[in-house]
Amino acid sequence: MTVPMPPSLVTIDASEPLEKIYEIIKRDGGVIVKNMLSPELLAECMSAIEPHFKTRETYTSKATHDELGADFFPKGSKRVYALLSKIPDQLTKIMRLDVWQGIMSRFLSDEYYSYTGEKLLPQKSGYMLASTAALRLVPGAKPQPLHRDQIAYMVRPDPSNPLFTPMVGCLIAGSKCTYKNGATAVIPGSHLWGPDRAPKQSECTYAEMEPGSALFCLGSTYHAAGENICELTDEDALRTLFAVFAQRDYYRQDQEEILSTPIENARRLPEDILKLSGYHKAVGGAGYVEDHQSPHEFLQLDYGLGQFGHGARAIKNAL
Repeated sequence: MTVPMPPSLVTIDASEPLEKIYEIIKRDGGVIVKNMLSPELLAECMSAIEPHFKTRETYTSKATHDELGADFFPKGSKRVYALLSKIPDQLTKIMRLDVWQGIMSRFLSDEYYSYTGEKLLPQKSGYMLASTAALRLVPGAKPQPLHRDQIAYMVRPDPSNPLFTPMVGCLIAGSKCTYKNGATAVIPGSHLWGPDRAPKQSECTYAEMEPGSALFCLGSTYHAAGENICELTDEDALRTLFAVFAQRDYYRQDQEEILSTPIENARRLPEDILKLSGYHKAVGGAGYVEDHQSPHEFLQLDYGLGQFGHGARAIKNAL
């Protein structure tokens, strides 16, 4: 009996119309966008992140064991989190790309209507940065268990609204990504599954990509980091990805970029990036400060949010 091959991921060039990319994601739950980063921006990103990798050992944190389990981040990965504080210029350029903004807006923005008294009030929601990281698999890295990224938001798939997800993942290839060095395993179509179907390795295809390409996945699509079976001497022994994830702006931010970004850095960020990074309240009003003000209004003050920089320095000096 012939065993059917799992469906492969579609690869489409970043220059193609966004509507074509949206349709593929709706059908498959993910897509590879080729040439999302220009060679110049890719080189910038790799040059900026390399000093941070040089000071990192392989990941050993146990901070996620209670909520995700001890095997969620297996041995053999190097992880640099909170890129807004480490490579802000490069991250700004990524977040301004039409493809990134278009996909996040299409799958994470909504319009609602709600009565306040007898008046029907139109409401909208937007999207914001969820989390950022640079992820490197070294030879010997073990595979990650298949999972849905929306796990942290406690959202169960809704058959009546199968495309609803609290977040969308974007994994940008900083290096060549191959099956051998740990390309991301993905199960196309799994975003349409109910909560009771378990994923199987035999259903996976692998997001093999050239540098500068990006894998976009809905938060409901099963996927996982692969296994790096390269030798240290292999040309493509290191697999490097940049994770630039987004979420609906009314959920609690997955990674608190505000707390990990020094206040002095935040004060220099462009207004559009402040808005996308969590320094503005949600389009619908969630995340306000004091008299329903937006957090960014307090950035230049010496109290509230504006004190974070002073507090961080005091803590650092005390250590």
